[in-house]
Amino acid sequence: MELADWTNEELHSVREKLQIWCVKRQEPTWTNRFLNWTGFMGAFSVLTGLMDMFFGGPTAVNTLLVVLGTLACFSWYKGDKQRKKNIQFLEKLDQEIARRGGKSKKNPPAGGGTKEHSS
Repeated sequence: MELADWTNEELHSVREKLQIWCVKRQEPTWTNRFLNWTGFMGAFSVLTGLMDMFFGGPTAVNTLLVVLGTLACFSWYKGDKQRKKNIQFLEKLDQEIARRGGKSKKNPPAGGGTKEHSS
């Protein structure tokens, strides 16, 4: 995917959507907190299932704990990986917009930095 081939409208549209997504993802809501705990709880259930298998022998419940914990860890991993990809892509979009010199006042850079005016 080459950003140099995109039109300015496409760049600004995609950047605006990603910026909204990033802001929503950073809000302190229960959903975002739950997503962070998914990985921890998955790892805990995998370890609990494995320890129960080791000390008490394999049972259906222990196997289910390991499988569900693995799925939870994988889900958290994929979500975190996608979040990082989106943030990196947003940075690339900002660089391309800056390279073209088409910075828009309604879409500030993702860093949120303010410019200081020297008098």
